[in-house]
Amino acid sequence: MASIKLLLILASFIAICAAFPPRIHQTNNRKSSRGLDTLILNNTAELDPEGTFRLDWDVVYDQDPANPLVVLEARVATTGWFSLRFTSADLTLGDYFYGAYDVNRPANSFFLDKHCDLVDGLGCETADGPQDDLRNDFQLVSLVNGLDYTVMRIARVVDTGRIQDVVITPGPMMIGWAWSLGIQQSGIGNQLTPIEKFGFQNVALIPAK
Repeated sequence: MASIKLLLILASFIAICAAFPPRIHQTNNRKSSRGLDTLILNNTAELDPEGTFRLDWDVVYDQDPANPLVVLEARVATTGWFSLRFTSADLTLGDYFYGAYDVNRPANSFFLDKHCDLVDGLGCETADGPQDDLRNDFQLVSLVNGLDYTVMRIARVVDTGRIQDVVITPGPMMIGWAWSLGIQQSGIGNQLTPIEKFGFQNVALIPAK
C-alpha cells in the first residue's frame, strides 16, 4: 500500500513538470502601497531540514480582523521555479502557489494560483497535476534574486470564499513544498524543468485558539 501511495505522489509531481503554466506574468520589485514589503515577519520555519526552503510569515489583522491577511516569504535555494501548497484539514484539497522569476527572460516569470483533489493528502488524484484557479488570489509583494537563491513575498487572505482555495485555519496545517533548478526546459515547448526536491511539513501559520 505504501508503494502505491509513493507512486501516486511521484506521478503527480511528474505531471506538474510536464505542463508549463499557461499564464505567464512579468514580475518586478514594485513597492506595495500597503507596506507589506517592509513588514517584519515574526515567524519562520525550515520546511526543508537541509535548509533549501525557508518560510517566514506573519498575519495582518488591520483591515479585517475576522479575515486577516497572511504574508508569506519563501527563501528557496534556487533561481528556478518553486511551489507552496496548503492542504485542507480532511486532506482532500491542495491549494498551490507557483512562483518563478527568470532574470534573463522576464517573460518566463510567473506567479500562479492552482488546485487539485488529493489522494490521502499527498499527490493529485489525476495525472494532469494541479489546475489553474479561476482567479489568482495571491498578491505578489516583492522578490529578490541572488546568484543561487530566490526570495519571494506574497500575501493572501485567510478565507477567499472560493471552493478552489483552502481556508488557512488556526493550528497545524500540512504544507507542501517543491523546487526545481530551472524554469522552462530548453527545446521541449512549455514544460517546466524537473523537480529537484519536495516534501511536506505541518506548520501553524495561525496559532491555535
